[in-house]
Amino acid sequence: MRIRESGAGRPLPRTVPVLVAGGGPVGLVTAMFLARWGVPALVVDKRDPLTGPPRAMSSIRTLELLRSAGLGDAVERTGWYGAEPFQAVFKDSALGTARQQVAPPEPYARWLRTCSPVDSRMVLNHLQVQRLALDELLRRGGDARSGLGVTALEQDADGVRVRLADTGSGEEYDITADYVIGADGAHSTVRRLLGITVPGREVVARLHTAFYRADLPAAADGRRDLMCFVRNAGLYATVFAMNGRDQWVSHLMDYPGRPDDTDGIAPLPTDRALALLRAAIGDPDLPIDLVAVNAWEAAIGAASAFRDGRVFLAGDSAHVQSSAGGLGMNTGIQDGHNLAWKLAAVLRGQAGERLLDTYEPERRAAVRASLALSRGMHQGYRTLGGGDPNELYARAARDYVRAMMRYAYPSGGIVPPDGARGPVPDTLSDHVHPGHRLPHRMLEPAEDGRTSTLDLVGADWALIAGPQGAPWLPAATEAAAAFGITLTAHRVPAGTLPGLATDGAALIRPDHFVAWRADGPAADPGTTVKRTLAALLGR
Repeated sequence: MRIRESGAGRPLPRTVPVLVAGGGPVGLVTAMFLARWGVPALVVDKRDPLTGPPRAMSSIRTLELLRSAGLGDAVERTGWYGAEPFQAVFKDSALGTARQQVAPPEPYARWLRTCSPVDSRMVLNHLQVQRLALDELLRRGGDARSGLGVTALEQDADGVRVRLADTGSGEEYDITADYVIGADGAHSTVRRLLGITVPGREVVARLHTAFYRADLPAAADGRRDLMCFVRNAGLYATVFAMNGRDQWVSHLMDYPGRPDDTDGIAPLPTDRALALLRAAIGDPDLPIDLVAVNAWEAAIGAASAFRDGRVFLAGDSAHVQSSAGGLGMNTGIQDGHNLAWKLAAVLRGQAGERLLDTYEPERRAAVRASLALSRGMHQGYRTLGGGDPNELYARAARDYVRAMMRYAYPSGGIVPPDGARGPVPDTLSDHVHPGHRLPHRMLEPAEDGRTSTLDLVGADWALIAGPQGAPWLPAATEAAAAFGITLTAHRVPAGTLPGLATDGAALIRPDHFVAWRADGPAADPGTTVKRTLAALLGR
């Protein structure tokens, strides 16, 4: 499946509510969520982003967000079962016997297995994520075009005028958008046009990465869900499965005769790359279809700003990181989800512009956690030597969990609790706490298929009350009507959600983050909920 060419089908619109520059996973998922909330976004990309090999893998949180958009069944049909998250095996070769299985300490491994309604072993590669998002975007009335690049931006208080150029014909188009999202990668044109820099960008490695197809025989341990590190006397490389069948990626980190890369890294000849891959796999005669071998810089850094007026940056345009830790794409998808529900609320008249001011501080908090994980993992991989890799995973487990979904948002889009009413939860805490994701807890299966506390929220606002919190329910319904938002109200049995008082309540945002918590009854629940929503929505 290809994104529609710029000259095919119906002509480009002259105005759009949101233009997304970049049709990678971040751009397409962001546009898909905008369409889910009633905003028909247009995605443009200079190339067809659905070509090329798979380069990144989904996290639990990414699949959770796709599930919230009604794509749970599609994820199950499309995805495959890989290794448990943040686990790997060290071998002398991929087909050899495992020397060491590495995993986070048991409390973290157990939390990862139980933290979500999504099976922790389910995974999609980035191309599968894009195809699901594109199908849903088009089904909901959005649009996506390839062969179009952004060449100029000009904005004022009313909108953004965007100049697009056809990469084939050179023909130019002008479109006016209410808002623009730059999701066009580490070398973002949108970021450059805004004059935003990436200060402190740090090159942490220069690598050769090979993408290839091969029919690997069953490994000695019987597993096909390989996330393997190969280290022997002459080679240090990875062999990672990318579709559970025949697609693989290998980072060639060290090998005999590797040139000094202080001033850059030269391309790796095809015959040399194939020899190194066969050495990493452990079969000198294995047929390999080498799709690409890239010489690239792994860098870590964040843009000086994630927003300029009506233009926002998301994903690699806003922050770049080494592939170590595996959360680059996933952090970007969460950027887009955070921004999409807020833009939709503003465009639909449900929220004031002040809500958009919460995007950058919230996502910077998440990005700091993700970059810290990437930096720590990369440094650890480089210095493993003859040490115990489990020590690295033990040190990094908390960073991984925090960066994947347990980071905390600052005040602004949340109403902080009274500090005297309970401690801030630690990384593995499953307490209901403002600024943190709502914990997943299993529910009795409902007729509509709900099985998790996260299903009570879905993709819209929700109020969840304790068993004695009945007065909060009509208050929430009344407030939702006053603000014109979709908000469902629920009571849960005692003990379902630690931190939720039996006669209290919590407001949950469309991104599953707890926005506010009441630790007891209110004299006037209706006024309390209305005032809280007004503050949260910038009204």
